[in-house]
Amino acid sequence: MHELSICNALVELVSAELKSRAPKAKLLKAVVCVGDLRQVIPETLTFAYEALVAGTKLAGSTLEIRHVPVTARCEACGWEGALRENYFICPKCDSHDLALLTGRELHLESLEVETDEPK
Repeated sequence: MHELSICNALVELVSAELKSRAPKAKLLKAVVCVGDLRQVIPETLTFAYEALVAGTKLAGSTLEIRHVPVTARCEACGWEGALRENYFICPKCDSHDLALLTGRELHLESLEVETDEPK
């Protein structure tokens, strides 16, 4: 279950980010981008997040997972688009010479916080 170690690093990052940017803010939501090639099970990642933030300053916040599909560019014919799962062949010319454009992402995209500061 590598989701637990991924989520542990994510919680540490979110905590550090809040501490440095808005120490008095309450975290409402953390948004993370996860590419299909990362083989992360969203439900397991969410479960790990809820378990890790329980009893901390982040308790009550939610984790939003933004799915990023696998896309590529064919170096032979120039085609660009989404690939079918585990099928790394150009749908236009059948070439195997593909450059991956998306699908390997795994990063914190944004935080939604609530502050007591006037707007």
